[in-house]
Amino acid sequence: MRILVTGATGFVGAVLMPELVGRYGAGSVTAFVLPGDAIPGTWRNAGVRTFAGDIADAAAVRAAVGGHIKVVHLAGFISYWKGDEENLRKVNEDGARSVAESCLAAGVERLIHVSSVGAVGFRRDGSPADETTPFNWPSDILYMASKRRGQDIVERAVRERGLRAVILNPASIMGPGDHNPSTPHNELYRRISRGPLIGSFTGGLAIVDVRDLVALILKALEGRGRAGESYLVVGANLSYREVIRRISRACGRRAYPCPVPAPLLTAAGHMLERAARRTGRRPLLTAAYGRL
Repeated sequence: MRILVTGATGFVGAVLMPELVGRYGAGSVTAFVLPGDAIPGTWRNAGVRTFAGDIADAAAVRAAVGGHIKVVHLAGFISYWKGDEENLRKVNEDGARSVAESCLAAGVERLIHVSSVGAVGFRRDGSPADETTPFNWPSDILYMASKRRGQDIVERAVRERGLRAVILNPASIMGPGDHNPSTPHNELYRRISRGPLIGSFTGGLAIVDVRDLVALILKALEGRGRAGESYLVVGANLSYREVIRRISRACGRRAYPCPVPAPLLTAAGHMLERAARRTGRRPLLTAAYGRL
């Protein structure tokens, strides 16, 4: 079996790649990587082939997919800043289109499209959503909108052109192996380690352990899941307060969550976004955080 993995240098890729090498051998796995991306230590010396290219470059994706039997599409871009609208479109929408088209052209037996819980709607009464919940996030929360459109592209290719794809919608991914110090989760871990008083959102968060997600990707590669079906991948639905408490316990620290009211978050986000338009620098907080 020959497997191509996009986004292999990210958090999930760093955990998935060693598992694939262990099961199928390094010669069976190819990593599609953005030129200049650092290769995670978990598979840097594993003998895996790499193919350098941009996920939004249809020709590069087509060349990478050719000759592979199965594809795991992990590549994605997360941002809640409107200044990143073009990158969100290129990676989450154009990237999904390039991968789907390339899989169809190459006759790939199975595509595992890793989307996001953000591509699924939410229930206004606070009860957990499921795969049938209609997408209803505000259109100006660009990350959710871009993931929904990317998933729509894949689902349409399944319905109309026979693409053999399974879609996974993971919740917020946590756990060991996140080697990027700038991710929101690693920043949260640093804040908890520095001091006991931690500002938090007032709502809740669906989370999943990266190892559980990887286990489901492996099962999907082996044939689990129906083509065209989407599957929520959620380990727990917790309040932000409980998330902080659990992380602090795991770190051997005491943390005291201090919920910030949503209207205050929204107002602060608008101020920081206005400043970002002048400076061109990504804001630490955006108005979207007050609506999550």
